[in-house]
Amino acid sequence: MLPGHLKLNKQAYLLVFLFAFIISLTFAIYTKHAWEDWYITYRCSKNLSQGSGLVYTPGEKIHAFTSPIGTLLPALLNLITFNSSDELVLWIFRLIGCCLLGLTAVLLLRIAKQSLLYLFSAIFLIGMFCTNAFILDFSINGMEAAFMIIFLAWIIYIMSVPTHHPALNLGLAWTGLMYTRPDGFIYIFGLAIGYLLFSPVIEKAQSRKRLIITYIKAMAIVTILYLPWLLWTWHYYGSPIPHTIIAKGLNHWNNLNVFSFADKALTSRFFLGLKSCYFTFIPLGDFGFLAINYSGPIALACAFYWILPFARKEGRAVSFALMIAHFYLSYIASYIAPWYLPSVIFLSIFVLTQILQQAISLISFTKKIVFSVYIAAFILLSINLSLTLATSYQLRLQQEIIETGSRKQIGLWLKEHAKSNKDTVFLEPLGYIGFFSGLKMLDFPGIASNEVIAARKRLLPEDSMAKIIAEINPDWLVLRPSEALTILNQMPEILNRHYREARVFDCSQRIKSLLFIPGRDYLQYDQTFTIFQKK
Repeated sequence: MLPGHLKLNKQAYLLVFLFAFIISLTFAIYTKHAWEDWYITYRCSKNLSQGSGLVYTPGEKIHAFTSPIGTLLPALLNLITFNSSDELVLWIFRLIGCCLLGLTAVLLLRIAKQSLLYLFSAIFLIGMFCTNAFILDFSINGMEAAFMIIFLAWIIYIMSVPTHHPALNLGLAWTGLMYTRPDGFIYIFGLAIGYLLFSPVIEKAQSRKRLIITYIKAMAIVTILYLPWLLWTWHYYGSPIPHTIIAKGLNHWNNLNVFSFADKALTSRFFLGLKSCYFTFIPLGDFGFLAINYSGPIALACAFYWILPFARKEGRAVSFALMIAHFYLSYIASYIAPWYLPSVIFLSIFVLTQILQQAISLISFTKKIVFSVYIAAFILLSINLSLTLATSYQLRLQQEIIETGSRKQIGLWLKEHAKSNKDTVFLEPLGYIGFFSGLKMLDFPGIASNEVIAARKRLLPEDSMAKIIAEINPDWLVLRPSEALTILNQMPEILNRHYREARVFDCSQRIKSLLFIPGRDYLQYDQTFTIFQKK
């Protein structure tokens, strides 16, 4: 027997908000996880709030952050808390993320009601959303995922639930995405085309012609609200493109091939080449068996659900946007960064719920099969929750051993032993070490350093660490063992003649002593760093 359609009251919305808020806050309190990039961005935020400008290093106008919201809001929080505590700013930012996840859960419930989802489907939707490790972590660890997700949910809500002034609301949601991350236009484009193709149901736009007019009005609002930021960054930094994008894509963009894209799009290689699908539903670390047997099949099914002509129209619209997002992450982006995944996870969960709803509706005449669908959904929820519990333990150890116990201590050690705050440091992990040392960072690939970018441009296509070090001659090196070994193999005179080993920070024995760590290799990658000082 099928469950009835969703019937909701104000108490239901409050309970869903509290459910999402409490789970995310509990995750934050337990893990205390602060992502490496939070401290890259927050150094810019802190400089702004203290009057040094929106820069990573005072006096150097480098656009060393990606998310305007993720940078400007912490600057405001630091200002109103009188620069009293960096930890307080992070926790307020975490609380805002928890609230945004709660509001997103409420929007999903409203969408579920409007879409006539069954109670079981709605529970599945909220359950998968509220217990996903990537969504939880990148909403509380200092990244901008919670903002990205709520604006995506708002767009789907506007397109699904009759609202007043849809063009205005859509324009504000699109603007929010752009201020959250510069690649927000990818999701705007995907959802706009998806709904135009499959679901022109927005209020007062029952035809595609009216929907296009609504889009044009919304785009005008985005232009009015976002163009000033683009013009200001262009004037202030000399380019509207964030330095992070330039640094990470310096070599990558040269290798992009439009003809290769077209060739793959017309063959099965396009389908198999969506690598981001295999990372969508798995934790950080080496989980190859889950990527092949769990994440990949589910994510690919969600990304290509739109192809089915009998599929639910809301699901087809979002599925099309999801395919565009996976194409961007797999073929366009320089690499599949973990903080990009919450957006595609959110869209995947929405589509997966639509698939579940349709499966229940289509096979309702056979009770045994319906029961099997319920069991399959319950298994997915259980796996999702289990992976989140494992990830929370993993990230708690990561924060305690690697971030606080090692990388923060490296930054403090450098601050203490540097001759002055003008000492230069070459390294890859810029966040903790750069923030807590306060020194001039010559990072690879050059997120906060014009010198490294200039050296890489001169050395392309062979912009190796060894050659960059020889070019820029930093005072300090902070290297993982694999990086030091590569430098020794390529240019041994650098470490043998020009630098001496000053200090080793090694957590390997601590990690080895722990019998159980989910995704152990994730911690092992950063377990040892050696500091070299220029002779």
